Amino acid sequence: MKVLLLGATGNVGSRLIPALLAHGHTVVVLIRSEAKLRNLVDSSAIDKCTIVTGDATNAPAIGAVLMENRCDALINSAGQAAPFPWQAPRMQEIETAVITAAVEASKKLGYPIRAWFLGGMAVLDFPQYPGTKLATYFPVFAEHVLTYEKLIAQPSEHLEWSLFAPSQMTPASKEITLLSTPRGHSLVAANDTLPNYMTTFMSGLPFGIGLASDIMCNMLRYNTNLEDCADFMAADLAKSESEHVGHRVGVIVDNKKGKRE
Repeated sequence: MKVLLLGATGNVGSRLIPALLAHGHTVVVLIRSEAKLRNLVDSSAIDKCTIVTGDATNAPAIGAVLMENRCDALINSAGQAAPFPWQAPRMQEIETAVITAAVEASKKLGYPIRAWFLGGMAVLDFPQYPGTKLATYFPVFAEHVLTYEKLIAQPSEHLEWSLFAPSQMTPASKEITLLSTPRGHSLVAANDTLPNYMTTFMSGLPFGIGLASDIMCNMLRYNTNLEDCADFMAADLAKSESEHVGHRVGVIVDNKKGKRE
């Protein structure tokens, strides 16, 4: 696929460049500062991308890049959500611009844009209570719910979206360089909920205390590394059809595969 990447100087975005290239994608990067990107990612990877200077809040500019390069897909890893519910949303201007650009570009290109957006685990449902989001009882980074609400309102004939919803992600390596082959990943995924969720003896406590306690007890189990997450999304875009279209996607490390370094 030809993939437009936004947020390439972020922790996830910078690792998506080598992951996408390793999976055979053609990569177009929309970035405010190429110099900043080259300080993060080895030139061996950047030089294989098309670099376009622009702003992720500018819907017409994003749409123009999608159309001029005839992109099939995009990944939006730009922006950072407000961590606490009393804070004003920080990334909705970006999300609105990217969604609007993708839908309008799709109408003119004549095919749907496949898109991954970056969220967080709070947007997922409790496995035992479908339709009840973790954010209801543990509203950390709950801004991602606003992104989800925007996505489900979009016409599927124009935007084939997925919302990646991990817990904390940490780097496996500080070096970000070109890969000769995909690194692979050790993640198991579930649509709209958390895979392999474990309820605790506290889950039955009243007034939502039990559910909030369950989340806190499970949270560390869902920590992943950035490289695994980047490979997961890049590998999914290489599929002819994805089971994750139209879904929030939770992930956990598969202990049978073991954690990758």
